[in-house]
Amino acid sequence: MHKPRRKTNYYEQFYYEYEGVTYSGKKKCCEELGINYSTVLTYKREKNCSFEEAIAHYLSLKEKKTFVFRNRKWLSLDKCCAFYGVNKYSVLNYIYTYDYTIQESLEIMIKHAEKLKFQYKGKWYPSFQNCCEEMGIPACTVKKCMKETGRSKTVALNYCIKQAENRKNFNPSPFTYRNKEYPSFILCCKEYNLKAEQVRLKSLSQDISLQEALDFYLLQHPVKRKQEYDRYLSIAPITEQCRQYGIKRSDVYNYVRKHNCSNEEAIKFYIELNKKIGTGVIEFEGVKYVSLRECCKLLSLSYRLVYNRIINTNSTPQEALQYFKRKQEKLLLQAKAPIYLENGDCFENLEDLCTALQIRYRDVYGYAERQNCSITEAADYYIVKKKISQNVTIKIGDQIYDDLQICCKEQGISYKWVCKKIIQEQIPVTEAVEFYLEKKERKKRKAEQKMKPQNQTPSFQKNAWIQAKKVVVMGKEYKSLNSCYSDLGITKKLVLRRVKETNCSLEEAIVYVYQRKLQKQFIFRNETFRSFNACCMAYGIAQDSVATKSKREGITRQEALEKFLALREK
Repeated sequence: MHKPRRKTNYYEQFYYEYEGVTYSGKKKCCEELGINYSTVLTYKREKNCSFEEAIAHYLSLKEKKTFVFRNRKWLSLDKCCAFYGVNKYSVLNYIYTYDYTIQESLEIMIKHAEKLKFQYKGKWYPSFQNCCEEMGIPACTVKKCMKETGRSKTVALNYCIKQAENRKNFNPSPFTYRNKEYPSFILCCKEYNLKAEQVRLKSLSQDISLQEALDFYLLQHPVKRKQEYDRYLSIAPITEQCRQYGIKRSDVYNYVRKHNCSNEEAIKFYIELNKKIGTGVIEFEGVKYVSLRECCKLLSLSYRLVYNRIINTNSTPQEALQYFKRKQEKLLLQAKAPIYLENGDCFENLEDLCTALQIRYRDVYGYAERQNCSITEAADYYIVKKKISQNVTIKIGDQIYDDLQICCKEQGISYKWVCKKIIQEQIPVTEAVEFYLEKKERKKRKAEQKMKPQNQTPSFQKNAWIQAKKVVVMGKEYKSLNSCYSDLGITKKLVLRRVKETNCSLEEAIVYVYQRKLQKQFIFRNETFRSFNACCMAYGIAQDSVATKSKREGITRQEALEKFLALREK
């Protein structure tokens, strides 16, 4: 049989009696009296008084806060102001500034609030500002319309609402700023990390256009951005964080998606980036620009190239911009000048050449910029490249292709590499395609060999070579292999690869690699270069153009280089 639980007096020890009333606890007592329990405990600890004295103190304060207004007793000013829809701080301002009573201040503010009430389409709003916010129209826009047209508030608000609806449906009047067109003024402000409402207010107060207001915030008085990462700001939305640091939201989004990292890491990356290249307004050739990115955009320069030059050469943004601008002007002059091709054809300018031969203008211009060669050389390259892909019959196995580009795409090889090999080495198209197909198969076989388990012991031991103290190569004795490599100017990696592929001795591999190195060396004007490519880079000439010219005219590469340098000197 179940025994009833014995009653205990455990909870009775927490009972608390105050002014003849017994409560289940001290906290319950404070709740019943309308006092904050933690505040009472804090006062008791600080003043070193009893709990009853602390309660009495806060009850006296509570009685002081109570007042009568319009035949009703109010426990606090907050509740009264909330009931009548009045700003509490405005009431306190009247009390302390003009020495009014609470009742007088409340009467003044209630009358003022009634004057501010605005009726629109049968509905009353606390103020005209609140009505505009609910309708989604900036109040400053409506006020500006009233000022310009002399309309009333209601008529101006109706007009602005219709204009906003038209913009959503048709977008008849996009916003233009600094030679760039935006779908709306708000999107323009978002791109520059500014608040549209703030810019509108500036335009209205100073009686200036929106473009001039943007110039004020971006050029004359740019907003000071945070230079260090603030952890307390990390709880804010990402858009607000970008505005505080002066970073584009799209840049952060793209960095996160590309590197699969957090927003915090992306923001830190762009903060460090801004420290290196500088932020804020930049002045170039007497013109102020909002940022380096916008300056590059307006001058039609590559921001990435300018940025890389600033980082790699430790130059100022102005120096980097000047360098690329001169380079661009030089290429533009070449593009406007008459172009004479090797086959005797003549064109008035690059645009006519591209139109006649159906070559993209940007491809030729970009190739000349990348390879640091002339426009004529770039045009020759693309003409030859186009001829290669036309009227070609390629047979690979049972398949026959009429287009080289389609052939490369289906076979999984690079069309660009094939064209480059054909132009440089002057070989048939089929041979170039077969070369890259064989290369692809070799890579595939190597990958399969790596996947297979290697049970056999290798024919050489790497540690034995490293431990060898002396080695004799080509009749000369070296203390160690490392000293041999450094003396001959070869790498250990190439030697080991040769041993693996041919299963030859170590000395034979070293001799082979050294001979290959000597074969690659290129001598020009009594100067020895590591390779032909290194020589072309030293003189700033595209190696493709030199190789093509030497093949066509049947001359050496040194003679072709001399011809290009002679043309440059002219």
